[in-house]
Amino acid sequence: MARLTEEERRQLREAAERPVEQPPQDEDERFVAPSPEARLRYIRFATQAARFHRPAPFRPMRGNNWKL
Repeated sequence: MARLTEEERRQLREAAERPVEQPPQDEDERFVAPSPEARLRYIRFATQAARFHRPAPFRPMRGNNWKL
């Protein structure tokens, strides 16, 4: 990793201290519309998307060198 110069460090600190200003969201940018029908559509979508995830099988550690 490259080292930062003093000027780059100063710029990074200034950028971190500036408040982040975002424009308000449009109606079509909202994640879930505030209605029961929209929430039901989102729940059905999330349920179908979760079915694609296949987690790895759980294999507990054996021996004396494992940590929680």
